[in-house]
Amino acid sequence: MSAEKYVKDIVSNIKCSGAKRKEIETQLLSDISMRMEQGESLEQIMESMGTAQEIADAFSQDMPEAERKTYRKKRTGTIVAAIIVGVVLLGAYVWWIFPKPYSIEDNDLLTEEAIDAQVETVITLLDENDFETLRDMSVDKLRSALTQEIIDKARNMISDDWGERQKIGSTYAQGMKQSSKIYVVTQTDVMYENVGAVYTITFDENLMMTGIYMR
Repeated sequence: MSAEKYVKDIVSNIKCSGAKRKEIETQLLSDISMRMEQGESLEQIMESMGTAQEIADAFSQDMPEAERKTYRKKRTGTIVAAIIVGVVLLGAYVWWIFPKPYSIEDNDLLTEEAIDAQVETVITLLDENDFETLRDMSVDKLRSALTQEIIDKARNMISDDWGERQKIGSTYAQGMKQSSKIYVVTQTDVMYENVGAVYTITFDENLMMTGIYMR
């Protein structure tokens, strides 16, 4: 299967408008292309992301109500609530796909060095299962989800045997703004002995963690 066919299978099952499907398709193809340039095969990428239906269900679940209404006008019947396979905390990946751009270069606190350091700290604390410290550096709404049980479920969706961490790759950061709130969404590839993982970690303008998604 080609990347184009895989992405087409995903977007064709997302409950949203045609314009929104096109946005998702463009971003997913860009994401896959970036990971292939970093050395992953298409088969590895598809295995870590999940089936086309699983991904489509996750997008549909987090789709804004306006998009759902547009979809309902063109489809008959009842929209079935999709079950997200894996653990997605606070819909961080959907925010990555649909940001309202904000230039983090204009914010003296959100330097590349500070963001990279915060991402590495989060990943290291996750690898060490130090959830108490993780909760201390997270916003209130996220703290209850940062438990051994929930994180282990997310890890097991990728592999039940990660092995020791080998390397943290480069971090890609995107600023975004919702109403008056500023966020930074980061994406980082991390190599372990037996698996490669992609972390999407979201921070507020004070670099407090607001969301985390792994695949």
